[in-house]
Amino acid sequence: MLSSADLHLERALFLAVLIVFFGTGFLCMLTTFIINLIRKKNKSGWYYMLLFLISGTVGVALAAFYFCIILF
Repeated sequence: MLSSADLHLERALFLAVLIVFFGTGFLCMLTTFIINLIRKKNKSGWYYMLLFLISGTVGVALAAFYFCIILF
């Protein structure tokens, strides 16, 4: 019965967005942290939190733009 199949497409899209957001944010934050650690620059926790949020948002926006270009 096809009508009883529950595909959860919204949940899959939401999880994909979360994975891209946290993956991009964490990767950029970790890279910047390692570079600042090597250069011995002391940055606050707010700096890394803001960097995480901005890079995660940019990553989601770039992924959405990429899939928009691919689909249309």
